[in-house]
Amino acid sequence: MPARAPACPGRRPSPYSHVERGRMHSLPRARRVRPALTRLLRTAVPSSRRLRRAIVMIITPVVLLAAATVVAYVRTPLPTRPQDGVTDEGSAVYYADGRTPLFRLGANREAVRHDQIPGRLRWAVLAAEDRGFYGGHGVSPVGTIRAVWDNASGGGTGGGSTITQQLARNYYKGLSRDRTARRKIKEIFIALKLDRHRAKDEILDLYLNTIYFGRQTSGVQAAARAYFDKDVWELDVAECAMLAAMIQRPTYFKTQGGDAAARALRSRWKYVLDGMVSMGRLGRAEADRQRFPRTQSEWTGVGLSGQDLLVRHRIEEELASAGIPAGSVVNGGLKIYTGLDQRWMRHAEQAMREAQEPRWPGSVRGGLVAVDSRTGAVKAFYGGDPKRSQVDAVFAPVAQAGSTFKPYVLAAALRKGLSVRTRVSGASPQKFAPNGEVTPMTAPGYKVKNDEEIGSLGTIDLVKATALSVNTGYVKTALKVGIGNVLETARLFGVPEAALAPYKGQAGVALGIPDVSAVTQAAGYAAFANGGTAVVPHLVTKVVDAHGRRVPLPWDGPGRRVLDGEQAAQATYALRATVTSGTGTRAALPDREAAGKTGTTEHNRAAWFVGFVPQVSAAVVIGNAKSGPLRNLPGHPGTVAGETLPAEIWHSFMDKIARDLPVAAFPEPVFAGAAANWADQDPAEQPDPAGQPDPSKQGPGPAGLDPAKEKELAKRKQAATPPSDTPAPSRTRDPGAGGTARTPPPVSG
Repeated sequence: MPARAPACPGRRPSPYSHVERGRMHSLPRARRVRPALTRLLRTAVPSSRRLRRAIVMIITPVVLLAAATVVAYVRTPLPTRPQDGVTDEGSAVYYADGRTPLFRLGANREAVRHDQIPGRLRWAVLAAEDRGFYGGHGVSPVGTIRAVWDNASGGGTGGGSTITQQLARNYYKGLSRDRTARRKIKEIFIALKLDRHRAKDEILDLYLNTIYFGRQTSGVQAAARAYFDKDVWELDVAECAMLAAMIQRPTYFKTQGGDAAARALRSRWKYVLDGMVSMGRLGRAEADRQRFPRTQSEWTGVGLSGQDLLVRHRIEEELASAGIPAGSVVNGGLKIYTGLDQRWMRHAEQAMREAQEPRWPGSVRGGLVAVDSRTGAVKAFYGGDPKRSQVDAVFAPVAQAGSTFKPYVLAAALRKGLSVRTRVSGASPQKFAPNGEVTPMTAPGYKVKNDEEIGSLGTIDLVKATALSVNTGYVKTALKVGIGNVLETARLFGVPEAALAPYKGQAGVALGIPDVSAVTQAAGYAAFANGGTAVVPHLVTKVVDAHGRRVPLPWDGPGRRVLDGEQAAQATYALRATVTSGTGTRAALPDREAAGKTGTTEHNRAAWFVGFVPQVSAAVVIGNAKSGPLRNLPGHPGTVAGETLPAEIWHSFMDKIARDLPVAAFPEPVFAGAAANWADQDPAEQPDPAGQPDPSKQGPGPAGLDPAKEKELAKRKQAATPPSDTPAPSRTRDPGAGGTARTPPPVSG
């Protein structure tokens, strides 16, 4: 029988092994199991050590990571400063109605208070972006993991961040825009701290006032204006849900149309409504009744046919002149109110387009502007089609004033105590000495002639000289009154001193050689319309700062008195004759009286009409930047003069806006003042019928006569027909009724 193999290879068998085995079998079961357990534990010791080492290797990094996280959290400061520009509130510019926006200067954001944001909008935004906002702690772990997965897999842009995280990322300073894990961790820490240290409503208010909604708007108030032309507190449920839906993809979604972007927005809008229902903030039946809201096609603040750039520039100039720094305009949250009437702006554009202004050559400048005769506020203007020309033809001088300067000569004479019954010679040509005396044509002097259509006239008063724009009579008046007095009067009426300074002592100022702007002339004539008070033309009528305080403006106060009521009435009487029987008949209005003056410069390079009704003064200018006449403009064959195209444009505009104005009559003058005779004709005509001394030898000033004598003279003039060869202008004109034929208007005025 072969020998038995050893029980354990490599180990020497015990000679007593058979005895031991016998003993083991004879031992109790417990004593037999204990050695077996001992052997098992001995073999298991190495494995236990490996486990302990593995546990240590796993736990240690976790502990270190947790410690590092706690340290990083503690060291992350609570943000207090917003990012640069995030709180900037551009200044809103409004039409005269005080609520329709023109545009914004700077950031398109307008902060609103907590109580101005309706609850339906708050819950709509929470339904869209963070339904667990009030019950959470500022961070959504599930949402964060989903966002990380979406970013890694190229999936959708669904909201992984809470509102608090979005605020931390988009509002506060300290987070970069890098899409890194480190930035995301810092965002989470800041969100947690914000949630601990800021009230929920405060966080939500900051979010709603800064989040981007598209259409270049940030914050709910600007968005409400941009999409619905409403204030935020006026929005209904459907509109609130649409704004909330826009937050997810503001640059992609479309509010109109039927393409993919529009369908996606409607789907998101429905998601928001369903969310409001699930949150218990909207009934199911009410949600089902909602219809997708209609939005504005464009932002309300665009629509001036290119005039908005001109308005911006002018407003910035006016605010700078008022001492308001540019920084306050860009981010100071100002409310800037203008005198512009939206409908009148359209009427101004329409009047110019009817004259085919967009088809004029690029060298031709043309503009129309109207001001409130009482305040000087610009009510409407049109500076030309920007596609044709970028030149400012309204607020900048583009032409000489021409004969529209003559009313300042008339005002200077009235301020000297003269009456419009003062007589001058209308003969043409004439040559004048510096003192106003007529000299022979062979002698030195200033030679003047009338327009060929007027020709040579006899003795006329200043009413007829104004109506027919008689050059010789007006140069005579300017010289007798004094060129210095004429220039000073024009300055008081608002003509810039820089425009007058080069022409000191020159008799040519009576014929309008200074360059002036259309708005200067409109504002200057406003003093005649309002009874004698000079006004400052301005777009900005009121400025309110971010705290609701009104900012004072230089033109807020009352204007300067340049004529008394009687003097203004006499000047207006002469200017009414221009429209009823003179060179400006094409400007006449059918239902009310108007006054004005035509103007045409030498060689017809510029043409004007400036006129007014009691409430509004308006100016139309057309000038050629080249050295040629205004001739054969599209739709207007022949040469343009003041009494043709400018008067027609003025009539077209004023006829429309007059429908918004009550019919008002001009005050009738009593023709107080001296009626001098400066006719320089037959000695038999030299004595003044009124027997008054030559007031040109009196001192300057608006009075010119002793008040008692002036009152006595006024009574005498009221009792008798005023000595004049010009009939009084009619108050109204019925174009359908028969009447006296008018003198054909001359070419130049």
